[in-house]
Amino acid sequence: MVKKDILKIPNLISLSRILGSVLILIFTFVNINKWIVGIVYVYSVISDKLDGTLARLLKQKTELGKRLEPIADVSLVYSIFTYLTFRLDFPQILYKIALIILIIGFMLNLILNLMKGKWFVPSFNVSKVMIFIVHLCCLVIFLQTAYHLEILWLTIIFGIFTFLYYLYNLFSFTFKK
Repeated sequence: MVKKDILKIPNLISLSRILGSVLILIFTFVNINKWIVGIVYVYSVISDKLDGTLARLLKQKTELGKRLEPIADVSLVYSIFTYLTFRLDFPQILYKIALIILIIGFMLNLILNLMKGKWFVPSFNVSKVMIFIVHLCCLVIFLQTAYHLEILWLTIIFGIFTFLYYLYNLFSFTFKK
């Protein structure tokens, strides 16, 4: 990995998403206007799409970018779940369930890829869909729209299916050998 890769625009955007995640965590425990958190979160969600798109357009795909992407995704989801739980009406039990699914799913994906000889976690299409659904759910909860808890439950159910998908991939890869 070359040090100059850090200065490539897509990687700087991914790093800014990680910084946004850290800010959201800090804002969870500091009394700050919720709309500032919302702006940081929306920027971070947009940057999730922007970094990969720019990497392809600018032909700046790097190993660092492949490694930053899943870290940035997981840290953003974790930070917004934490904010929603401690500042809004996100139920603590669902926070714990979502956190367990998030961590175990990430770890299963990492183990699967380590077995394939990779030490980073590439995005599967199902994980991209899951991240989109989670962000949509978080925005609905953040805005406290009608039926936001029902949408949360649907997200948790889809998260369980995503988790099972990772588990299936892990076992199917393990038993193919």
